[in-house]
Amino acid sequence: LNRIEKRAIEALAIAPFIQAVSEKIGKEEALSMLIEINQQEAFERGKTMAAGIDHVGIEELVDEVAGWGRGAIWEMDVLEQNPTKYFLNVTRCPYYEKYKELGLEEFGVGFSCCRDEPFARGFNPKLRLERTQTIMEGADHCNFRYYLGDSAD
Repeated sequence: LNRIEKRAIEALAIAPFIQAVSEKIGKEEALSMLIEINQQEAFERGKTMAAGIDHVGIEELVDEVAGWGRGAIWEMDVLEQNPTKYFLNVTRCPYYEKYKELGLEEFGVGFSCCRDEPFARGFNPKLRLERTQTIMEGADHCNFRYYLGDSAD
């Protein structure tokens, strides 16, 4: 199974629980819990992946990001790539498409989008992701801006 199919299985299993918890404590609080748990897991996954790599920089991040859509339709435009920056716009997101197909797009940020930034920090503590919009939230593209180093200069 590719990562998108795995996320779909997870979403189908978790969504009824999130919906039930939402009825008891409120949707906002339930989604906040989902995001917090997924961010912790993504940070640890980033650390685990980095542990098997000699050098963890932009090039290695590019290789990892390229694999996120394996087995699915993933479209992106790379705007800038150098040793300290990796800027890309995702113009077609298979995660969004899968969650929409399953009727779970309202949980998409909590299932997937929220994981990107903590994964980057786990992968390399000097790696930062700045993103101001996602397809999952209604934008026409996701604007990923990765910086490696101490500042966004």
